[in-house]
Amino acid sequence: MPGRKILIVTGSDYTRQVYDAFRAVRERGDRLFLLSDGSFEPHPGVFEKHYACDLRRTHDVLAMMRETGERFDAVAIKTSEWLTPLTALLVREFGCIGNDPLTAFRCRSKYHMRQRLLETGIPIPRFRLCRTIGDLRDAVDAIGLPCVAKPVGGNASYGTFRLRDAKDLAELPQRYASSIRYLEAKAVRDDVFAFSDEEMDSIGVEEHVDMVHDYLVEECMTGPEISVDAITQNGRTTALGLAEQVRMDPPYFVQLAEFMPFLCDARTQKEVEELAKRTTDAIGITDSPSHTEIMLTPDGLRVVEIACRIGGDNIHDSVFQTTGYNLMEEAIMVALGEPRFYDISCRCHTAMRYILPECAGIVRTVDVPRSVLNNPNVTEIEIAAKAGDRVARPPESFDFLGYVCTRGKSRPEAVSLLEDVVSLLHIVVQNETAPLRMVP
Repeated sequence: MPGRKILIVTGSDYTRQVYDAFRAVRERGDRLFLLSDGSFEPHPGVFEKHYACDLRRTHDVLAMMRETGERFDAVAIKTSEWLTPLTALLVREFGCIGNDPLTAFRCRSKYHMRQRLLETGIPIPRFRLCRTIGDLRDAVDAIGLPCVAKPVGGNASYGTFRLRDAKDLAELPQRYASSIRYLEAKAVRDDVFAFSDEEMDSIGVEEHVDMVHDYLVEECMTGPEISVDAITQNGRTTALGLAEQVRMDPPYFVQLAEFMPFLCDARTQKEVEELAKRTTDAIGITDSPSHTEIMLTPDGLRVVEIACRIGGDNIHDSVFQTTGYNLMEEAIMVALGEPRFYDISCRCHTAMRYILPECAGIVRTVDVPRSVLNNPNVTEIEIAAKAGDRVARPPESFDFLGYVCTRGKSRPEAVSLLEDVVSLLHIVVQNETAPLRMVP
């Protein structure tokens, strides 16, 4: 059926591979429309029309899209976590294929996610919801040390920290207050989405939460952490990419690096994939990509969280490099109801590293050598920092300067190239109380 109308929802611009997916869709005769927050100008000639507005105002967005008079045959999203409930509401508005809004909300609210997974028998850590600093203290007593505190509506480990001992417990008020300040700023500036009571009612949420201020205290889990990116169609889930994640030392959990594929024995891989599929089914994902994080603890596999979207940052590129599948194109095909079949094999290995500031300060210099940009095995390089930006490390802030992704015939080959590339980057941060520092 040529000429189908597809609405793409996003809060940020896309990489070359994603635009390749859009062009492939257009070449088949379908038409693309963009709904964004207006923070970027999309590539010319790709979208029939660009609707730009404040996407945090859910009901206003839905009203605006109704007023356009357009009817869409599919609605799809890539990685904008905070927009997954809006996407599901648009799916419902236009009668398209996709997830139920309550499912999308459960993926956004870690509390509702935990509740649903507990009800359906998925292995997760013990947890308690906390709405005040007093609740936090009580939850720590109930869960025990060590434990983890994380915001209900956060992502990318923003505001998440570990409590290990009496010293950490004494610092709890300061860490909590610092994290809340960061999350409040991010709720306005970026992608922590504070749902109103009216919005939660329209989604069907019975127990309301404050996505910025409410916290979970959870049992502390240890072991390798694995992410599983998958495609679900008609309730059938296929894992396309397994990656090993590396995070900074406690008490914070900011991701430092990632390697795809995850190297393990066949039995472990099967168990990880099966748990991801069970989790996808339990949370209610029926037709979309998903990103599930699982920890291999001494007591067995435990689910960290799940999202009804493609994994962020390098994941799209890494899955494409290792398997040849373009997740954005797959997401659109699923939204259109086109039957999908997969034959997964490993074509290469990828390695990714986040570039973090060594200290709090002002970015003075950002330089990426031409040799790095022209290297065909440097598959992705995204530098978010620019001269004049103020950056800091946890607990003050959770800033990334960017990331680099490389590929090789083996993991050691990909890692070796990654280390060489990172050493060539020239990013200078001026410490506010000391001389200039170069990162990394």
